Amino acid sequence: MNQLLDATAPNAAVFPGNRHKARARRTRERLIDAMYLLVLEKDYREITIQDVLEKAGVARSTFYAHFRDKEDLLVAGYEWIGTPPTKLLEVSGQKQVVLDVSAWLFAATERHRSLTTSFFSNPSQNIILAHLENILIIQVREHYQKQGIYSEGLHGEVAVRCFVGALLGLWLWWVRHGYPCSAQEMTEAFDALMNNGVWPASTGRIVRPAKP
Repeated sequence: MNQLLDATAPNAAVFPGNRHKARARRTRERLIDAMYLLVLEKDYREITIQDVLEKAGVARSTFYAHFRDKEDLLVAGYEWIGTPPTKLLEVSGQKQVVLDVSAWLFAATERHRSLTTSFFSNPSQNIILAHLENILIIQVREHYQKQGIYSEGLHGEVAVRCFVGALLGLWLWWVRHGYPCSAQEMTEAFDALMNNGVWPASTGRIVRPAKP
């Protein structure tokens, strides 16, 4: 767990506000852990709030102080593994800040392989996949907007959803085929093709089909 209190403040541990934040974070982590342990045991759709409460050892009122429902808890689990970092790359001769989302997704999946396999081998996989897709779309769109490469309207959404669709398609193939390559190999293969979501500059040449 990350250090919650400022080590430079000798009396930080006794401040009521710090104790409350630390306790709240521990409770959230217990609930997320409980949900993920339950997913290893049964179909997500069969898991009830009561199951989570019993697994985590917390009261119902405590659960609702942190989450609206079990789907909110599931989404919090994705956020718990962090957000994709950015890195500076030279793309088509220009330096650009790119979102390292492929490395983030493949590496996180490899670390939680058994959990991912359980998620995507039960009938609830479409619910979970929809949440993951939505998280990726938001992250990629926000990154494009920050870098000034997002066009409002159709073209912007096409760029975002094509990138996310390609990433999820390759990722699902990897998961459903039992992780035939390492996360690093998958990341390198995806990035080599997609150039981290920034397409190579067009040469302006029109390629016509050969005459029969």
